[in-house]
Amino acid sequence: MYRRSEGDSFLIVGVYVDDLIICGPDSDKIASFKQQMMRLFSMSDLGLLSYYLGIEVTQNCGEITIC
Repeated sequence: MYRRSEGDSFLIVGVYVDDLIICGPDSDKIASFKQQMMRLFSMSDLGLLSYYLGIEVTQNCGEITIC
């Protein structure tokens, strides 16, 4: 887990082998971080998290469910 802070904004990046989870309260900061990473590394954006390490993740307005 890594935390990136800039002023009162922050991102949390979870790393497992070659998978990243990027989360934070500001979607513009998340998009900017993704673009920075894509300039430095060969990577793809798979969109909203749906499956990670055998955990199914469902995201709806105002809630996140894991199974």
